[in-house]
Formats: sequence, C-alpha cells, structure tokens
Amino acid sequence: VLVEDCSEEEVLRSMVRRVRAHCDETVRRAHQMQRLSPEIWEGLMLLQLLWGANEAVAKRLDLSLALQPEWPEPDLGASLSQTLSQLTGFKGTSTASNLLGKFALAPNVRPPVPAFEFHLESLAEELVPPELEFRLFVENACAGPITPAEVLELPLYAARTDYGFEYVLPSKMRSFMANRNLVPVSYTRKVLQVENHHAQVYLQHQVARRVAADLEVLPGHEIHIDPALLFFILKVRRDNILEDTTAALQRATPEDLRRQLKVVFEGEQGVDEGGLAREFFRLLSARVFTAECGLFDPAVAQGARVLWFDSNSACESTDFWLAGVILGLVVYNNMPGLDVRFPPVVFKKVKDEPLGLEDLRNVHPDTYLSLRSLLSWEPENPEISDDEANSIFENTFCLDFLVTFDVNGKKQTRELCEGGKDKAVTYKNREDFVRLYCEWLLTKSVERQFEPFRKGVRRVCDSPLFNALHSAELEMIVCGEQELDFSQLKRNVHYDGFCEDMPYVNAFWQLMLSFDV
Repeated sequence: VLVEDCSEEEVLRSMVRRVRAHCDETVRRAHQMQRLSPEIWEGLMLLQLLWGANEAVAKRLDLSLALQPEWPEPDLGASLSQTLSQLTGFKGTSTASNLLGKFALAPNVRPPVPAFEFHLESLAEELVPPELEFRLFVENACAGPITPAEVLELPLYAARTDYGFEYVLPSKMRSFMANRNLVPVSYTRKVLQVENHHAQVYLQHQVARRVAADLEVLPGHEIHIDPALLFFILKVRRDNILEDTTAALQRATPEDLRRQLKVVFEGEQGVDEGGLAREFFRLLSARVFTAECGLFDPAVAQGARVLWFDSNSACESTDFWLAGVILGLVVYNNMPGLDVRFPPVVFKKVKDEPLGLEDLRNVHPDTYLSLRSLLSWEPENPEISDDEANSIFENTFCLDFLVTFDVNGKKQTRELCEGGKDKAVTYKNREDFVRLYCEWLLTKSVERQFEPFRKGVRRVCDSPLFNALHSAELEMIVCGEQELDFSQLKRNVHYDGFCEDMPYVNAFWQLMLSFDV
C-alpha cells in the first residue's frame, strides 16, 4: 500500500518525518518515566515498513531507467571524462533543469528519502543509555538485524495485562540495535564502545583473579599487579614508529590485542588517557595507509583517489595482516576518524557481504562504465532473433571470457571460466561475463593481499555486536562521518568574475546541492 499510494517523494518524506517524530517523542517520554514502553517498538516497526517502501520505490525507478532510450551509453573502454562529456552533448541540456533531469535519471537512483532522515534524534541525544541498549541487544537481538521484509512476517500474539489484552512483539524487536538502519552511527559507536569496555574489564578481572590465586591472597587484601598484565602497552619511538609497532604486534597474542591500549612514546613524559593513542594512530596511518607504502595500488590511488590493494605488491602477507590489525585496534579502542581513503567495498569484504558491479564504481570507474555499457546495449531492431542479437553483439564488442592484466610491466591473461579463451561474450551471456569480471577484479586478483588484511581485522574485532554491524556502519566508525555543508559554502562564497544571480552560477549551485556526500 505504501509503495502504490505514497511513492511521491514529498508524501513519503512527510510520513517518515511524522513517524520518526512519534518514535522520538515516545523515547523522550520513556526517558522521563524511566521505562521503555511497547509503543517504542511498534513505532520502529512502522518506520521499518517506510524504509522498505522507500527502497522499493528506488528499485522501481531503477528498473524504469533501464528502458530510458535517452540515457547516453558509453563505449566499451571509454574514459570517465569522455562519458561525462557525453552528458553535455544532448540537445536541450542548456538549462539547469534539463541538466539536473539527466543526472537524476542516472543509473542506480537513490531512494526518495535519504537514510539519515530515518535516524532517531533521541538516540543521538543518548536518551537511552548505551549501557541499557547493550544489555537489550545481548538479551534480545544477537541473532541479527530486523529487515523491513521480516517485519511483514513477524508473529504477533495477544497477552492478558492489567489493561486487557495487548499485542506483544517478539523479543527480537526489543532492541534499537536490531533496527540498525534507524540508529545514528554516533549512537552505534557508543554501544560498541560499551561492548569493548565490557570485554576489556572482563580480561582485567580474569588477570586479577589469576594473580590473586597464584599469590594465595585472602579476600579484601590489596594486591599489586603489573600494568602490562592489565593493558596492552605499546612502547614506540616517534622516528621509528612503524618498525616498533610491527615488532610489538607480531609478539602480541589475541588476548593482548583485546586489552585496553596504552601508548608510550619513549623519551617523553605523559600518561595515555586517550590523547597519546590518537596521536599514535595519526602518525601510524600516515605511514601505513598511503599509496607510497607499497601495500596499495598507486594507479587506483591516483585515478580513483582511494586505497585499493596492489595485486603486484612485493610486500609480504604479514604486512597486510599488520595493516588489518591496526584497523581493528582503531575500532576496538574507539578511535574514530582514521585518515584512510578506503572505498566502501573494502568494508563490505571485511564483513563478507556480497559484491556486485556497483562496488567496482569507486575503485575502477572506467571499467565500471564500460561494463555498464555492455549490460545496457540493445539491438537497434528489437524484433530480431536471439541468434542475430548475439551475432551483432559479438561483432560489436569482440570479447572473450578472458581478463588481461599487468604483472611487473608484462601483460598476462587469465580465463574467467573454464574454456574462457574460446568462449565469446554474447548478448545472452553478457551478465555472466560482467559477474565473473567483477569477481576477478574485486576478489580473486587481490586475494593474496586482502585475506591477511581481513584476518588482521578479525584478530582484534570479533564480538556479537561487531559481527552484527553493517559495512556502511563500520566505514563511518573507522573514517568518521563526513559533514559537508555545501549550503554553508554557498552562503560564504566570494565570486571573482561572476555574480551571485548569474544563470550559470544558479545552475552550478542547483546541481551541487542535489548530490549526496
């Protein structure tokens, strides 16, 4: 019903805002009464249904775009700049509205209502203590997140109360983190911080009990414990930070890595209350997470401005493992805002989420456009037979199920499937070719580099809440949330050779303000 009758952007957006405001109000009342009411979880169910409708509307638009004859199809191998310049070659695209229309019709339409408009403001205000939510998550929602499709199938049953019969929701619903798409990342980070703190305190108590048992200390008596047993103490020299960190991490056990981190810079005074650790990660990331360190592909870093694993890297597997451990320590010790330029696909691979063509977009944009052109190609005469379409497609693109790549300056080829060198890409099997090509670029070609990296992250981060995180949440926890307020930029800009009311300037701002982050 929501998809059919409320698909207009303003209608759907208004409903989301009203339901979210209702949910926020019930949380605020619960904060005042010190009691979580069933009304909260019922409101979240409705918000989940609106989320599902929002996604469904976007999918409908995306499907309709596949039938749009006006969208420019880039030639196979065309560069990104060539493809973008093709957009401006349309007749009638001189006005801002027409130009915006063409961009709005680009493939992969975003949902009408942005994800952040579903987030509960009351949670960002921490009206529900993260400690309470962590307990709710452990008790009710460790099995996994709630999805909009699942909400439609949730069993409801009636229970007798002092006020008559009331509908009772399954226990899985009684957790905010089970509805993580509705939770701000800032709150998710707080709950994860509580979980990590619980794990660190538990390890410290285990150490204290072992020491007390070894010394046969009576209850109530004081004991002195070496801080090295309670904390993971990293002693490093500023001018030798990478080498010292490498040696320490290689010696550390998984239990060591899960203790609270304390950093000591040799020759300097100071007790690490968090500031030294932040300084440590800032200095270390400048050495490790750069295109010059040898771990990441310099061509991708220059072309796509992201860090992607170099399949020709001469570095050992241990080096990639160490980079993963460092990233895991950042998450586990609650040090958000690490200056790394990983594309979203890296975090999807860490979380073992399925990959597809869209994940190629931020790593190899030229290849992404070329593969999209393969999928969107259609014969000029739609009434020809499949055999004729296959023949025209094969003669147009001249492709086999092969991939060509550089190894130390030399060209090599590999079959994407058995017998690939003798298998032509046709109109009928092009989707298989695109799927196998993406699998090669994003997985198989960098398997030797990425697998140790993933194991390094998992060596530190392996808990129910971390395992329940979505890749997008993990990305924002590691890199921080980017606040790019272009409306503020517009208010404070100074023009040189232009005026604020010029049509060109108005078109520029109209287009710029239509983009997401």
